[in-house]
Amino acid sequence: MDILSKDAINGIMEFMRLHAAWGAPILFTVMLLEGIILTTFIFSGSLMIVAAGALVQAGLLPYPAAFLAIVFGYWLGDWINYEIGRRGEHWFRNLSIVRNRPGMLEKAENLIARHGSAAIFISRFMGPTRPFVTFLAGACHMDSRAFHGATLLSTMLLAAGLLNAGMTGVQLWERFR
Repeated sequence: MDILSKDAINGIMEFMRLHAAWGAPILFTVMLLEGIILTTFIFSGSLMIVAAGALVQAGLLPYPAAFLAIVFGYWLGDWINYEIGRRGEHWFRNLSIVRNRPGMLEKAENLIARHGSAAIFISRFMGPTRPFVTFLAGACHMDSRAFHGATLLSTMLLAAGLLNAGMTGVQLWERFR
């Protein structure tokens, strides 16, 4: 059976049309949870954003609602993660994996000190490593204004790029099927 059959896609779209009001809250929640170091491996935000783009293209989810849910969900998740790092610094430094590798933490601190906002910005596009960088930014006491600026800018670029990829995917699907 072809998973991408016209009937299967129509069924998914009909389900989403009936439950479209849940699209933005679900996106916000997934993005928030993906940003926190303890839950990042449970949720796949990137795939969810591309799927949301497909829903936007199909007219089932408004672009502004999807975009804002993604940006603010990621931003809040990153902020929580930053605060966990900032407030849990002593706990983190006492973990055996960190204590037994003092150079590892020193390298992370040097990365944050040397590259600051750029490290946060680039980590946005590096998948599951991002929560570790945002956590370390808090543990290394990175300036919060620089942290939030880099997080917001990189999140807006990622959200726009992946939403548009999903929208383009639907256009190509309809054109070549």
